[in-house]
Amino acid sequence: MSEETPVMRAPLAGALTNNDTQNLPVVIGVDLGGTQFRTAVLRGAELISRVAQHTGEDTAPEHLIPRIFNAIQQALDEARTTLEQVAGIGIATPGPLDHRTGIVYDPPNMPGWDRVPLRDIFEQHFSLASKEGNAAQLRVFVENDANAAGLGEYLFGIGRGCSNMVYLTISTGIGGGVIVDGKIVEGASGTAGELGHMTIDRNGGRCRCGNYGCLEYLASGTAIARYANEAIAAGQGVELLEFIRALQQHTQEGNELEPSTHEAPGPGHTGSSSDLEVPYITARIVSQAAQAGIPVARAIITNAAEAIGVGLVNIIHIFNPQVIILGGGVTQMGPMLMEPALRIVQERTMKVPLDAVRIVLAELGGNAGLVGAGALVYHYTQTQ
Repeated sequence: MSEETPVMRAPLAGALTNNDTQNLPVVIGVDLGGTQFRTAVLRGAELISRVAQHTGEDTAPEHLIPRIFNAIQQALDEARTTLEQVAGIGIATPGPLDHRTGIVYDPPNMPGWDRVPLRDIFEQHFSLASKEGNAAQLRVFVENDANAAGLGEYLFGIGRGCSNMVYLTISTGIGGGVIVDGKIVEGASGTAGELGHMTIDRNGGRCRCGNYGCLEYLASGTAIARYANEAIAAGQGVELLEFIRALQQHTQEGNELEPSTHEAPGPGHTGSSSDLEVPYITARIVSQAAQAGIPVARAIITNAAEAIGVGLVNIIHIFNPQVIILGGGVTQMGPMLMEPALRIVQERTMKVPLDAVRIVLAELGGNAGLVGAGALVYHYTQTQ
């Protein structure tokens, strides 16, 4: 990767030519996830107000969507603004979905969401009464959450000014967003950019998407936790097990971890909070064990990192981007994850596209989903 290819900084394209984001219109962002949903009133990357709630067990759209409406109103009240003063609503949601129709197709972590016309539902609810008494629709944009986060980095984060970039989020799962010539790559059915489901190992295990040996199956937070559980179940993780027991005994909550690295209990887990025989394991615990020098944990992280490296090579060869932006909780593991991944990139990538790309960490952090949701309004009102 060339050290001489800087991440350029430039004003927004199209109508938004002023670097001063105070001149941007106010928008509403909705970041919808299986664990929590968040709403915000934003101006550019500035969160004027923010409301977060747990999604809960009942994710049926007829129950969850009214809660989102209430959270939006709460965010508006906290921002001391009204619907009439916002330019639109952007919704970042798990896919698959079609941005052009606003229909969400059965996300794996959102039971009951089968062909939900999310955009139409929001537009109908938030129709505005004009002075003449006619209803006017507030524009609503729906996008895959990884695409939205990538767009946020493109407009307001470290990808600003790069017309060809790829965003890869490595968390509970792995998702991607691809921007070519300043536009999100959508594909024939609106489902392009599922980078987590590229095949890395054709003989690998079956991913929940139905494919085998996916990058997500090999390198996500869920995968890292699964490999640790398997090692312990196979009797190969004695040191790891002892480390986790000690960790549990010295913390108030043995699984005090971020939702992005959450994983189901390992084999043999009884469900008891006091059961330390086979403890509750997450990717973050595996990372802590690796940092403590536990060999099996380090091997698990290295294997995941090398799979990520292979995925990055594929991305570089296919898209020839200026920058690849890595986000998501798993990237917080730092050098022990990034160094093996970047070694694979250096060893396997063709020289010309390698020299043209930079691989960097995301800049927007935990607000990437909300900023990206708001960015949908700015982006699509320029390009449509």
